[in-house]
Amino acid sequence: MSHKGFRPVWIHDSLREGAHRQRRADSLRSGAIDHGFHYLGAQQAALWQAVHRCHAPHFADNSFAAMYRAEFGAVAVELVGRPVHVIGLGAGGGEKEAWLLEGLRQQGCHVRYTPVDTSLELALFSADVAAPYVHEDMVPVVGNLLLLNELPDWLARYPQEEARIYTAFGLTPNFLPSQIFSALGACLREQDYLFLNANLAPVIAGDDSLAGYRAACAAVLPQYDNRETRTWLRQILVDWDIARHLSEPEFTVAPVEGILGFVAHARWLSDVMFPWEGADFRAREGERLRLFFSLRYTPVLLAETLALHGMLLGRGQVTANGQEGVWRVGP
Repeated sequence: MSHKGFRPVWIHDSLREGAHRQRRADSLRSGAIDHGFHYLGAQQAALWQAVHRCHAPHFADNSFAAMYRAEFGAVAVELVGRPVHVIGLGAGGGEKEAWLLEGLRQQGCHVRYTPVDTSLELALFSADVAAPYVHEDMVPVVGNLLLLNELPDWLARYPQEEARIYTAFGLTPNFLPSQIFSALGACLREQDYLFLNANLAPVIAGDDSLAGYRAACAAVLPQYDNRETRTWLRQILVDWDIARHLSEPEFTVAPVEGILGFVAHARWLSDVMFPWEGADFRAREGERLRLFFSLRYTPVLLAETLALHGMLLGRGQVTANGQEGVWRVGP
């Protein structure tokens, strides 16, 4: 039997039905949607990709790609000729990981790639994008952030002489700092590499004030407060058959664990009560349901936050417009 058209996938227990139902229950009862739900399923993944095509600045600015390729080229020279395993955490569209894999292959590295994502569709998409640059068969891993606790043991199945490069692109905006940095730090061995990026508030040089930080965030709010993003965020309410009870998403600039970002809420339009995952759910008119947040760091604030979790912000670059940066991070 031909295997053409088939791809094996590892599914973590965090996406089993029981865990999925518990996260759904917690999302409404805590007043905050678990971000992972915005990426589950083919439609959600397609809507997210549409948001990025319309509003992510790197699609119209070649300096973003040049920044990543420069950093990836430098690490590829360090690893010339060695076997390398790249683990793409939150692999998403996979474009940046493909640039890294291409650079490694150009330096004679034998390349293995494992895309990891909460979305099956995005994990598979990333594998397809990476395919031209990878020597070994790819087996994507699908699960939520909980799988990071088990990832080092799971990776023991692969040759230990391989250099290991983790990428964490697009994770810092949508996870609480107390969650994501502790989880990433627990994955790393002393000899491992981690590339981390962050969406940045383009503050004016020399202005370290809170007012300047807030103004810089407000300047890029239109990248989020737009029709495509509202359609994407509202889709989960449609899927859960509760959209009729809630207002259109409203965006504000607000702090989350001390980091400013863009926060989207919807308001309950009336008092409601309905069964929800085995128990009655109640909400009052005007109460808010948080749909999403996206944090904007500054390089200084990112370094300080990482240090709180025992991690060091190393070599890196920031784009000319000050809206994104990529760094190597070490334990």
